[in-house]
Amino acid sequence: MLATTLVACGGSGGGGRYSEASDDIELHSEDAGDAARQSVYDDYGANSDGTSADATRVDAYDVEDSGNYVCTQDCSGHEAGFAWAQENDLSDGSDCGGNSQSFVEGCEAFVEDRQQLADETAQAEAERAAEDAQYADEPDWEEE
Repeated sequence: MLATTLVACGGSGGGGRYSEASDDIELHSEDAGDAARQSVYDDYGANSDGTSADATRVDAYDVEDSGNYVCTQDCSGHEAGFAWAQENDLSDGSDCGGNSQSFVEGCEAFVEDRQQLADETAQAEAERAAEDAQYADEPDWEEE
């Protein structure tokens, strides 16, 4: 008799309502996370996948030279172009010019590295915001 009672409690009676409620909470939590993520992307001027963020949101001096260029000799032209772009706070590769191809490539490398850092920053901030929103939306299941 006791076994029958336990089986009945685990059936579709009360358990079904709990399952539906937890599904609703999970969906609401995901929606809150998506909304928080999109809000950060909007703040960064990024697309819905976190790309094409506004590179000027990243301080030029936070950009590290990734060395994304091939040097024929000593890389001094590339390094000079990178440093010049950094000092001039560039975020658009069309602003890179000069008589030296290596200088231009270094400048363009800075712009690309800055864009990549802006996108990575936007995506990381968006994921943190989404996680925070999902946890904030979860009910307190502690027993009283």
